[in-house]
Amino acid sequence: MVHLLAAGAAQGRDHLLGGRPCQDAFRILADDDAAVAVVCDGCGSQPHSGVGAHLGAFMTARAALRRRSRDGRLDLDGLRAELLAGLAAVAWTAGLGLREHLLFTIVAAVLSGGRAVVFSCGDGVVAVDGAVRRLGPFPGDAPPYLAYGLEGGDARFGLLYDGPATLVLIGTDGAADLDLPSLWSDGRCWVNPDTVRRRLTLSRPRDDAAVALIKESHG
Repeated sequence: MVHLLAAGAAQGRDHLLGGRPCQDAFRILADDDAAVAVVCDGCGSQPHSGVGAHLGAFMTARAALRRRSRDGRLDLDGLRAELLAGLAAVAWTAGLGLREHLLFTIVAAVLSGGRAVVFSCGDGVVAVDGAVRRLGPFPGDAPPYLAYGLEGGDARFGLLYDGPATLVLIGTDGAADLDLPSLWSDGRCWVNPDTVRRRLTLSRPRDDAAVALIKESHG
């Protein structure tokens, strides 16, 4: 079994016109048995939330790949606890502010042996074998942020899908209105690592967007 991975992020029109950087991030990883994809969207009202989004994508991908059990399941509460402990340690070491730096949504997927586990904390978009599901929007355009747990909040991961699959796409909310099927059907995405970013840049959604795709192939 071969795992194919593709991902990219691009600045949205509003951020471009406002002179703000892209606050969305992604991470894709694979080992001999599984592939994991994560996208994170930093809170737009906070100036440095892109820092947290990059940290969150990196930490979530590594932890999810490591915590995957032999039967493919994930302990989402344990994953949450590990991420909060990691964020607290990084924040203390680097002097990061929770609300200034660490507010970000998470959408993630693990694919192994023809089975996918997809989960999230916040809004975004998911497609499993072509079936697209939009997450949110939330009341007041205020999605839950995992880092609120550092202040005693109870935002947790929600399990979106656990079952057979060979192709999963995940995206931040800025990607929800894009032509997503054209991404996974574009063979260039799987061979040129910059294709997804280019496609997102040409589409130029209103908000920043990050998209990651993972697929299993028999080679």
